[in-house]
This record gives sequence, C-alpha cells and structure tokens, in this order.
Amino acid sequence: MRCKLSHSSNQLLGARANGNASTSLGAFAVIALMLCAGVGMGCNRIDSEHSDSALQDVKNVAETSAFEWPVDPAHQVLTIQIESPAVAGEIHIELMPELAPLSVAEITDLAGDGFYDGTTFHRVIRDFMIQGGDHKSRDRDPTNDGKGGRTTPLVDEFGEAPFERGVVGIANTGRKDSNSSQFFILHKDSRYLDGRYSVIGRVVDGMDVVDEITQVATDKLGRWGPKDRPIENVVMKSVQLTGQIGALIEAGQIVVAGAEEPGQGQALGNTASDAAQTQTDSADIDTDAFAASN
Repeated sequence: MRCKLSHSSNQLLGARANGNASTSLGAFAVIALMLCAGVGMGCNRIDSEHSDSALQDVKNVAETSAFEWPVDPAHQVLTIQIESPAVAGEIHIELMPELAPLSVAEITDLAGDGFYDGTTFHRVIRDFMIQGGDHKSRDRDPTNDGKGGRTTPLVDEFGEAPFERGVVGIANTGRKDSNSSQFFILHKDSRYLDGRYSVIGRVVDGMDVVDEITQVATDKLGRWGPKDRPIENVVMKSVQLTGQIGALIEAGQIVVAGAEEPGQGQALGNTASDAAQTQTDSADIDTDAFAASN
C-alpha cells in the first residue's frame, strides 16, 4: 500500500537543473519524512494507481506464490443457504483450522448456535468481495448493518495463505486483534490483502452463487445504510456445518471443481495474469471494506 506524495518528480528535476543542491536535498528529505510518516500512520485507501510498478508488484506476488493449501478429508464444510428475490442457492466453504484455529473454532460454534441464520450479506462489491454475518442485519434498521460483532474480538491469526478468488476471511476494524464474527468471501483475487486478515477456508462449491450475489443492485452511496449494501436483502437463511468434505464429495452432495482428491479444490482462483487487472478494477476501495465495529 502506497501513499500519494504531493511533490512531483518535475520539481526535483528542476532543482537539479538549476544547480540548487540544497533545494533538491530538502525535497528528498521531505519525501523521506513523508514516507516514514506513511509507514507509521498507514494510509486510508488501498493504492489503486495504475502505475507499471504497482501492477508488476501484483504480478510478481501472484506468480511466485508457492503456498500449499492444507488437505484433509476430515475438514468440516460450512454451508450457507441463500434466499433472496434475486439470488437463491448454496455456498459450501471448506474450513481449514490449520490456518486459523481460534477463528475457525469460533465460526463453528457460532454457526452451531444459529448465530448466522437470518443474517444478510450487507456489503457487496463486484470484482472484490461480499461481506456478511452481522447479527444486527436481521432487524429492520439498515443503518446499523455492519456494526455488530463479538463482544470480545478474536486475536489476529494472519498467515501466508493468499487472498485469491473464493478465499474466506474474518473481518476486522483495522486495529490489532480486532477480528469480528463477520466474514467475507473474495469475488476476485486481491493479493494486496495478504497477511492482513485471518483466513478460515475457501469456497469449494457455489462460487456461481457468489457471482450472482455480486450482480445485485447496491446502494453505492450509503443513503439507507452502509455503502455497497444491497437494495434488496441477500439473506443467509441457514449457515450450518453439513459434514466432512471427503464424505460429502463421495456422496455427491458437493462438487469441487478440478479436485483430484477430497479436501483439495483447484479451480477457485483467477489466473496469475488476472491479478494485476483485479488491482486495476478495484480502484479506491476503502481499506475498511471489512470493518466491523461493536
């Protein structure tokens, strides 16, 4: 993530041409201080400039990733049953406790208690992600959607898992150990999020439903609630554990595209070349897209 600098390269080149060494050095000093401040304070927005260097950074990350997803036929599958005027279907998520054991255990317990039943996907950004799981989204007040979560936040469990299409992560407020009970599913590769959110698993069946959800009409300006909230509720009628992935595949209850063995989905992400385009398409997405405050 990069901050924009107010000093242009032309100003620096002009200082050199005039032989004004002190001015040039002063300008570089200001830039150095600004960069240090940017690292310390952070930027409010994901860098979306279409510069060659930014695009190359994304390509390099996507092409050099050698991450191996954990494979275990005993992995539990979390099934989300969607019911709304525009979208209906099921999304099956393979939970991976090896990646974030505390987060997976919490999501499992909440699902078992019916915590997510009747909640909505309250934030939908096409070519980026869908976010849901806020218990406050059940009521008739759209202005509080996205503001609910656990009383005691979960600790960070960041790792090396790449944020690719179909990956499921836990929302946070941007502060240390502020992870919520809300979760998000990536619609497209977003590798610039690597190491900043806890990954609990991947969608193994039902990405077509995610695709449909990203097509619904949304309130992009936040006139009746949070920005990017669907105009018509996309309701998670049921969010429950449905069994172990190996047994479900063997029984034909879920179909993992491209899987060679239970617990190993292959056709979830975009190609490496798509990663750079994804960065371009998600221009100026606020970094609190996954924000969840109590």
